[in-house]
Amino acid sequence: MYQVIFSINNNEEVIVLPAVPPDFGPDIPQNNGTYEGLSRDYNTLGTMGLWELSISSFFPVGRRYSFMPTDASTDGWSYVSFFERNRPRRLPFRIIVLDSQGVCRLNCACSIDNFSWRVKRNGDIAYDMTVREYRFISGVK
Repeated sequence: MYQVIFSINNNEEVIVLPAVPPDFGPDIPQNNGTYEGLSRDYNTLGTMGLWELSISSFFPVGRRYSFMPTDASTDGWSYVSFFERNRPRRLPFRIIVLDSQGVCRLNCACSIDNFSWRVKRNGDIAYDMTVREYRFISGVK
C-alpha cells in the first residue's frame, strides 16, 4: 500500500492522506516542437515540462477504515482545512510518495492547482485535487 504525505513550509505541518487511489501517477510532459524544413518537418526535443498529478479520493469523517495508514487522521475536515488554509499562503507544498516497502518514489515541491470537495451521503468528504511540480528559481538575488 502506497502512502502520500503532504507538508508545508519545511514540515511546519504534515499530513498523511488516509486513502490513496489504486491507480495514480504523474503525467510528465516533454516540450517538443516541430521545425518546418524545406522538404519535410523535423521533430525537435525540448525541455522537460512540469509533472502533474490528479488525485480523486476521500477523507473519512469519524471512522477509521482498515486500509488507512496509522498516521492518517479520521478528522476529514482537518484535511480540508490544511489545503484551504495553506493554499493562499503562496508557499509550495511538498509531496512525498512512499511505496509499500517504505521506499521514497517521489519527493518534490509542488503547488495545489485545484482542490474541490463535497460531502458524501455517509458523511465522508470526497475530493479532487490537481498537484503540479514546483521548481525553485536559483541564483535570483
